Amino acid sequence: MANIQDSPDDREIPLDRVGVTNLVYPVTVPDRSNGTTVGLFVELAQESRGVHMSRLVEAFHNSRETRLTSENLEIILSKLRDAVGASTAHIELEFTFFTERKAPVSGATSLLAIPVGIEATLDESFDVALTVEAPVLSVCPCSMEATGGPAHSQRGHVAVSVRIDGRMWIEELVELIEDSASGPVFPLLKGEDERSVIEAAYENPVFVEDLARNVAERLDSDVRVHWYRVEAENLESVHDHNAYACVERRR
Repeated sequence: MANIQDSPDDREIPLDRVGVTNLVYPVTVPDRSNGTTVGLFVELAQESRGVHMSRLVEAFHNSRETRLTSENLEIILSKLRDAVGASTAHIELEFTFFTERKAPVSGATSLLAIPVGIEATLDESFDVALTVEAPVLSVCPCSMEATGGPAHSQRGHVAVSVRIDGRMWIEELVELIEDSASGPVFPLLKGEDERSVIEAAYENPVFVEDLARNVAERLDSDVRVHWYRVEAENLESVHDHNAYACVERRR
């Protein structure tokens, strides 16, 4: 059967990325993780009509047991490029990381699900970005001022993307995010735990702007980080909208 993908194309339009998305595969990712979704892409030259997408899946399949370190990602991308003769390869990985939570008073344990994303590109150089999203608790400083004490609080989410020199653990970013908020979120709390969590959160009220800046300040002090993006969003409890703040920096 003729490979139509190998036929020439005369429209002179190169494609930045072609490949496969939403490929669910067992991949060796950090402990306490599950369900990896993969996107595999390469650059397509303007004279080429299509890419052999099956070759991308085959090359990735043969690397599925490789543990996803930065060094190994570069090797996998090199294999993707070689499989189709491309100059650039890109991979996107999404998985859920589970971190154990212990309630502050009762000690009850549960697992908190943390969405994690990895994007890596290999062309003339190698680039990789790690994204971690964690839920947080935030207490509104404005409502505390207005009422003289009681305030509305809400659950929020903070997504932090970083490019680093060296290694950074997922748990490090989760801890950094939670330390920047009014408090952490727990899947399981007893009655005595809820009071403890609420009282602690009231001691540290933050706007969504404070939340984004607190995370940025901590990332600024980490010598490993040379680029970051912070997106904080509060799921407002007394407003019919969400509150959002974002900061992106390169050092």
